Amino acid sequence: MTGPVFQVSTAIDANVAGLRLVGALDLDGTAQLLAAVADCFARRPDRIVLDLWGLRFCDCAGLNVLLEAKATADKIGTELRVEGARTQVARLFALTGVDELFASGVPRLPRRTL
Repeated sequence: MTGPVFQVSTAIDANVAGLRLVGALDLDGTAQLLAAVADCFARRPDRIVLDLWGLRFCDCAGLNVLLEAKATADKIGTELRVEGARTQVARLFALTGVDELFASGVPRLPRRTL
């Protein structure tokens, strides 16, 4: 895929870890995101916030990493929140039926009419 390169930055304080995702999250960016998420989980924060404002694109490989992160967070009792899902990412969440998992930070898209 051509386009913005994927980047993830992490900010961690005592109880909250923030991950800011920027660019295009496809198969090429999954290893970087997996490493950042694993680092956050190793620190056992109460909450992890995924800031998706800068995420312009996400494919199924990226979605799988996000779903794995949510499952792991639920398993260990860490809250995982999504903030700022843009239209393409929100649409991916809606089309795959996972928007309810990340409901607080995913805008509801209007129903499409044919």
